[in-house]
Amino acid sequence: MKPETLVMKIIEAMETNSPTLITYNGKKVHITQKIIDKYKHCKVRDDIDLERIDENLTKKGGFLPFLPLIFAGLAAAGATAGGAAGIAKAVNDKKAEAAANAEARRHNLAMEREARGGSGVGDNG
Repeated sequence: MKPETLVMKIIEAMETNSPTLITYNGKKVHITQKIIDKYKHCKVRDDIDLERIDENLTKKGGFLPFLPLIFAGLAAAGATAGGAAGIAKAVNDKKAEAAANAEARRHNLAMEREARGGSGVGDNG
């Protein structure tokens, strides 16, 4: 269908204020009431841009279709953060355990030195 014929159909839909269906570039384009209201104010019918109408109509979705992906990403990030927190906790626990063991060894050596009268296992002097 020629662009002139399409424009005529759009003009006809605007004049009769009735939505219609047009095939353009192999796509079915619904001329909705929203489009009719948008182009009704055009004084010169050359202002009707078929490419823009086609572009506006082919937009689908928006923000909502991406919500599951966003939540999946947040869950993955949370799992990664949880794993990293677990690793950090294990490292900190290992350091705390080593410090506690060193303190226990120092304490045991001091007690042993005191019990034997100053000649403990770790006594260097």
